[in-house]
Amino acid sequence: MKMTSRKTTVFSCVALLLSVSLFSCNSSKKPKGKKAVLPAMEINTKKAIDWHKKTKASVTYKDGRDSVVAECTVKFRGGASSKYPKHSYAVKFAEKYSLCGLPATKSWILNANYIDKTFMRHKICYDLFRQMGDYNRASRCAYVHVLENNSPQGLYVLMQRLTRSVLNVDKLDEEAAVFKDPKVFFREMPAKDPADANFHEQTFPEFEKEDRSYMIDSIRDFIQNAPDDKFYSEVGELFDLRNVVDWHLLLLFTNNGDGVLKNFYLYRQDSETPFRIAVWDCDHSFGRDGDNEKNMLEHTIGERRNILFDRLLDNKSYIESLAGRWKQLRDSGVFSLENISGMMAENDKYIRLGLQENASLWPFDSEFYFDSADYDEECGLMTEFVRMNLRMLDERFGYSAK
Repeated sequence: MKMTSRKTTVFSCVALLLSVSLFSCNSSKKPKGKKAVLPAMEINTKKAIDWHKKTKASVTYKDGRDSVVAECTVKFRGGASSKYPKHSYAVKFAEKYSLCGLPATKSWILNANYIDKTFMRHKICYDLFRQMGDYNRASRCAYVHVLENNSPQGLYVLMQRLTRSVLNVDKLDEEAAVFKDPKVFFREMPAKDPADANFHEQTFPEFEKEDRSYMIDSIRDFIQNAPDDKFYSEVGELFDLRNVVDWHLLLLFTNNGDGVLKNFYLYRQDSETPFRIAVWDCDHSFGRDGDNEKNMLEHTIGERRNILFDRLLDNKSYIESLAGRWKQLRDSGVFSLENISGMMAENDKYIRLGLQENASLWPFDSEFYFDSADYDEECGLMTEFVRMNLRMLDERFGYSAK
């Protein structure tokens, strides 16, 4: 596997991180002064929607100003979440459309967000990751009311699917690739399903046309077997360490233990750029585990389960990088109660427009929840979690506010 020629060692990581300017790029945030409107999307099909095969459909989208009527394909989506009564959808149009003011794309996810009563955990994690630096990619999201064949389905989170084009991957480059949930950072490789040849979930290029999973094997071999001098001098060639540090800190800040080994995209834009992480599926965060069990830091993420983090955390310079970046993100206000509270307030304006109907369709006290907390109580839990975790991580990284 060819290495990029750009020399960015772990020992220069601190300088790189502290030279990065922070900015907010939450494009899904609506202009101030505009009245909040909850757009509607109706999916119409002649056949029942399937979990595995795409069904031909048409979508009608309306937001009070713009409307779109277009043919598409649709299917239900989800792994563990498929057991819940409210289902998520994968929608693909023949051409790109801009919905809810988000960048135009063909592929969209309508996330039922059933297990997260706040409807915010995914969105806030994605928005935070992009705020941390323009080298970080994450899905842009908005809120919509969904109907299926004229039957209300409730409030959904409309999400960009992280396609090759969204990740800005060069389709002509022979060393570009996108993997969704590759088994790259496991200490022990999970058992392979003989029926699934695409073990590392390569999404670009199409696995059937060209298998680039050798890249994952090469990365694992480097992390596990490279001598220390080689590992620490070349890890910055293989990975964008700014991105890795930000991902590491986001997992710590949100306590997303489910994201340490899975729920991310690993991608390389071209042969001249290193591998980067794009975050995905973050309902395991901010005081709840992925199955909705309350977790107010009784259990933390176990970062050393990840073989890359484990090896980097044995290096003094990487530890200094984490602490320096934490200080920068705290001083800038990105990691702060004020920032999270502001995001929650902005999201709340749209969520409340569909909350009552959603709760009538999918009650907050169903058998799938660990408790009967309602939306407001759950938002309070998130706020208290942020207070607690800021104190804990400030202590870990030796940070004191100015």
